[in-house]
Amino acid sequence: MLALALLLTSAAASPPPDPLCAHALRAAPDLSCAEAGHGVALAATPAAAERLADYARAGEARFIAHFGRDIAPYVVASSPPVPARTALAAAGFVHVLPWPAPRAFDDAARRGVEQGARRFAASQNMTPAQTEEVVARALSQIPDAKAQAALDAGMVPHELGHLWFTHAFWPERPETEANAPRHYGGPGPDWLDEVAAVVLEDEPTAAQRRDQFRALMRGEMVPAIGPIDGRSILLDLPGLLSREHPGLVRAAAIGPEVAAKGGIGVSFTPAGAGPRPAALERIFYIQTRAFADYLILKSGRAAILADIAQAVAKGDSVEAWLSDKGADYSLPASIIDLQHDWEQFAMLL
Repeated sequence: MLALALLLTSAAASPPPDPLCAHALRAAPDLSCAEAGHGVALAATPAAAERLADYARAGEARFIAHFGRDIAPYVVASSPPVPARTALAAAGFVHVLPWPAPRAFDDAARRGVEQGARRFAASQNMTPAQTEEVVARALSQIPDAKAQAALDAGMVPHELGHLWFTHAFWPERPETEANAPRHYGGPGPDWLDEVAAVVLEDEPTAAQRRDQFRALMRGEMVPAIGPIDGRSILLDLPGLLSREHPGLVRAAAIGPEVAAKGGIGVSFTPAGAGPRPAALERIFYIQTRAFADYLILKSGRAAILADIAQAVAKGDSVEAWLSDKGADYSLPASIIDLQHDWEQFAMLL
């Protein structure tokens, strides 16, 4: 599994009154800028900036459809160079999303993949020849330019979704108590934070996740995941609603390295390395995509996710929300009954 890690930053809101690119270019005068509806993309060339802005615009439309909240000024910054975070924040941009330029992605991916493959080989006591074979096979899986563009179309909105969602529902992020549960993104539960990201992905990415869900439900082995009983995990809805994001340990482990490299890092775990962390992390994304589809289809409301998020942000549990509002959305009134309904839905997909 190839995983991209990004250092996402948010600052206090102070929207710039002038055209967004004018403000961004004062902070990054050597780059090209393209405006989206609520933010900008910065890159080395106008074409690259416009490409990133296109992905961001598509994400904005989906965010408004599902959450109906304002989007604070943001920057998607192609890297290198390292984004001028302090200057961009001073210019009024609340969010900065660094995004690897094609060459930077390839270089970072090759370093991360080779290091991960060698660690995996060492953990399996492989011979030098076997190690080199594993490394070569892993490097061959790095996306080419066309595949990377397809990845960007889904993942730029995905990562922006984490930022926009947290700022929309937790604009003043509370201080975390020492014994409080850890979270992958914002203060909300990890499943909801991830739902907010996956529903912003482009349709090809969403279709791929749905296809993988159906394959796992049929008991098939999905190459991107490896041998694992995905069906039992996908059907465990209480587990989804309570578990920690499977990628949290990985993200925390490479956090210092990501910060040192300007906010971008790549890690690699072969599918055959076992269910943790790669397979469970990938299944988490697939399950949240399908659960979002379930909620939207059952309720007939694209904005049901915003309604749940609003309740959770006020301190309600999902169980309490179901008891109080579930019937209004054609949903069961308890987690137990929701589990039964989810199983029926999942088996018919």
